[in-house]
Amino acid sequence: MRNSPAPDSRARKGVQHGFTLIEMLVVVLILGLIGAIVVARGPFRSVTLDLRGAGQQVAASMRQTRLQAIRSGTVLVFTIDPARLDYGLWHGARHALPTGVGIATGPGAGRFVFYPDGSAAGGGAALVERGRLVTLRLNWLTGAIAVEGP
Repeated sequence: MRNSPAPDSRARKGVQHGFTLIEMLVVVLILGLIGAIVVARGPFRSVTLDLRGAGQQVAASMRQTRLQAIRSGTVLVFTIDPARLDYGLWHGARHALPTGVGIATGPGAGRFVFYPDGSAAGGGAALVERGRLVTLRLNWLTGAIAVEGP
């Protein structure tokens, strides 16, 4: 049989494992510089994602209004107000649009009527931020709301 060296015999021969203190300090310094650059750049913000998120919030509120009309058996009117930059039930709770998001107005835009049978009436609406546009489309027969845009 061959004699195999003891597991720690390499350490005795001068082979070292791990990192030196200098190497660790260099790595920490590099990570600190990268972190400082990221923090100095500011928050990562996507106008497209913010606008699409605002559209999804309005659409969710519209869906909730439709379900409420079906459940209560009454006609409910949902509006998106370009002057006050808010949305919600005509005579009910209102929610403010996120900062920087505007409403593209047109004839009949921003007023939606939901009926107890699930159908709906109303024009479309568009949310705008820095030249980008998200459109809310309403299917009159089913009352389904679609968010279309960037």
